[in-house]
Amino acid sequence: MVDLKQIKIISLLPSATEILCRLGLEKNLVGISHECDFPENLSHLPRVTRPRINPLKRGGEIHQDLIELLKNSLSIYEVDTELIQSLAPDLIVTQDQCDVCAVSLKDLEVALEGLTNLKTKICTLTPHTLDDIVKDILRLGKATNRESAAEDLVTEFWIRLNSVNAKVGTDRPNRPRVLCLEWLEPPMVGGGWIPEIVTLAGGEPLIISNPEKFRTLTWQEIYDCAPDIVVIFPCGYSISKTLSEIKTPEILSRLSVLSAFKNGNVFVGDGNQFFNRPGPRITDSCEILAGLFYPEKFQNFFTGHEGLSFTNLKDNVGTLLGFPNSEFSK
Repeated sequence: MVDLKQIKIISLLPSATEILCRLGLEKNLVGISHECDFPENLSHLPRVTRPRINPLKRGGEIHQDLIELLKNSLSIYEVDTELIQSLAPDLIVTQDQCDVCAVSLKDLEVALEGLTNLKTKICTLTPHTLDDIVKDILRLGKATNRESAAEDLVTEFWIRLNSVNAKVGTDRPNRPRVLCLEWLEPPMVGGGWIPEIVTLAGGEPLIISNPEKFRTLTWQEIYDCAPDIVVIFPCGYSISKTLSEIKTPEILSRLSVLSAFKNGNVFVGDGNQFFNRPGPRITDSCEILAGLFYPEKFQNFFTGHEGLSFTNLKDNVGTLLGFPNSEFSK
């Protein structure tokens, strides 16, 4: 039986890596995925996965590549089985939520089929809602004999979310109508835990109001729902990558006709580090949203977050175009 104090772990999911570190298991990690980038001091660890698509392509091209791979029943990620075998992990953490977001359970099972000399356990996370994120934290705690630390982290998670909700006012009337976009080519509205944190932050989530799967939209549907606030955080994208996507005249011109844009209420968030990552920093994501919705209630908020976790699209138009443009800054 493996001594849980000496357990060797491979994490194939960025949020799982963060959870494991919060449980005090940073030194137990022997391998991570190509997407695991936080905490930053793990950058020396071997990467046991790689994408089959080029992440530097534009969003529309990535979308088409994903469709082609899935149509041909091909995995979006490659798993380095030889490296995994050499690392001899006792536990591998993966997910069964989305075949696009990270290496799935099916991908991992196929990759490990021929490795008969490994006695590795697999812990599968299934984060769709805030409750699921909590269950995943507890699941990892149980798998690594860190139940007490997991319970403490869960308590902190709920206290933080509830404190944000209490600060904005739980029964607040006239909530801002909020559209959260997780992709731009084509436009996709955020589902899962996103409507939940929008609601806790004092907003009214548009198109998807419950923990459902994301939905692809037309631009006309976006115009028809007339959001007060738009928050854009494409899955896996940094702020700079998202601004690069928006730079195309087609996307920028479509966003600029929204009343939310004209009122300075279209924001770009760091999806990769916050909103798209179902781990401990979802609490930060909720506070970011609350600060955008009610800046008067979070007066110190912008000092710690502006430019790091979000930026106002209207403030970046001149940079995106390469010159000031009065049409977009009215």
